[in-house]
Amino acid sequence: MSALDEVRAMMVFARVVEEGGFSAAARTMGLSRAAISHQIRQLEAKLGVPLLRRSTRNFSLTDAGTRYYDSCRTIAIEAEAARKRVEELRDEPVGRVSVTCSIHLGNLRIVPILDRFRQAYPNIALDVHLTDEVVDVIGQGIDIAIRSGPLKDSELKSLKLYQTHRVIVASSGYFNRVDQPTTPEDLVDHDWVMYSRVPETLKLVCNGQEKQVRVSGNVRVDNATARLQFLRGGHGLAVVPLCDVQGELQSGELIRVLPDYRLNDLEIYAVFAAGVSRSAKIKSLLEYMRHDLRGIDISRNDGLDGDSNIDQT
Repeated sequence: MSALDEVRAMMVFARVVEEGGFSAAARTMGLSRAAISHQIRQLEAKLGVPLLRRSTRNFSLTDAGTRYYDSCRTIAIEAEAARKRVEELRDEPVGRVSVTCSIHLGNLRIVPILDRFRQAYPNIALDVHLTDEVVDVIGQGIDIAIRSGPLKDSELKSLKLYQTHRVIVASSGYFNRVDQPTTPEDLVDHDWVMYSRVPETLKLVCNGQEKQVRVSGNVRVDNATARLQFLRGGHGLAVVPLCDVQGELQSGELIRVLPDYRLNDLEIYAVFAAGVSRSAKIKSLLEYMRHDLRGIDISRNDGLDGDSNIDQT
């Protein structure tokens, strides 16, 4: 008898005692009376002592059976408690959730959302990892990773949180020194704040016509917060998400360049392992984030098809 079989037999023994008979225990556990009897015989053979005194109509516990029952009952109670704890994680938003995100997006949007989420769900604990490195979600046991698209094919599932335009901007101070570009070709002659996640060759589309322009600059960064700082400091043009700079565009601190030309939109996704979103805590957080970000999501506000279903597999 293996250790697992022994634990199973101990739980059967506890149920026999509690139900007052083999037949009653068999009905409760969905087993045959013969299977129950076999489990008890196997357990007694393993222990080398009788646990029950049997008669035609009833049974009684031996001294060894009485002592052994206490341990078996404890195991049965702990197993039931463990099952209920897992069910709570499935049915109620409780437990711990780990989230990873880039430093800029995390500080700008995700951390404030997590702050509000935890106020709404105080029984959820959070582990937040802000890094500009691409984290191995499964290998590092991360529940949700926030990433920009388009996403590579993988075994991970995703939910689109929002979509925003990318725009070319510069500070008003920068344009106090140089003329604003009026054509895509003019972009080549300007200084740029280069960002590692934006290609050096820009693809701009206007009236169905695509223009490709290769740009360069004396400032290169691998962090979006640093990009904004150099942009505001007048060090050149930069490609940025529109939703990140709308206030500064309205105030005139930043100026949009070539507004008639479009770049590829930026899409932000929540990425997670298959099956994870069946947990109530994960599903609640995914829905909370997407709802909280609906105001900046052009795929919902501009009539684009932005609906995406949370994985239920």
